[in-house]
Amino acid sequence: MKSEIIKEVANPFLERKEILVRINSEVTPSITDFKKVCGKDEELTIIKRINSNFGDHTFTAEVLIYDNKTAKKNIEIIPKKVRKKMEAEEKAEEKAKKDAEKKAIEESKKEIPKKVEETPSLEKDETETNKTSDKEVKETKA
Repeated sequence: MKSEIIKEVANPFLERKEILVRINSEVTPSITDFKKVCGKDEELTIIKRINSNFGDHTFTAEVLIYDNKTAKKNIEIIPKKVRKKMEAEEKAEEKAKKDAEKKAIEESKKEIPKKVEETPSLEKDETETNKTSDKEVKETKA
């Protein structure tokens, strides 16, 4: 699999590089193959289109490489179906975090009553000693 970068243009206003890549291969290359050819962070790389000619084993792709995540998020359009899926995943993560926090709070509350239960037993011992001291006081008065 041979690859070459045909054209590379920096676009500072959109904070990205626009690259035209050609790959010669017997098998149709995947999107990840094109991302590897660019050699940049795959999360910031977008493949706009992959073209091939019938009977020819050369494939060209238009690749956009963003400088940062915020630029990618502000510029790229996410399809509605994908956006809903991403929002559902975010909500599930938030719910899991809240549940974990609630469990931690409940566990800490369960530990606190155990300590409170221990203190009354000490008070019982004190009341028993007070009763014995009361008996002693009555015996001494008698």
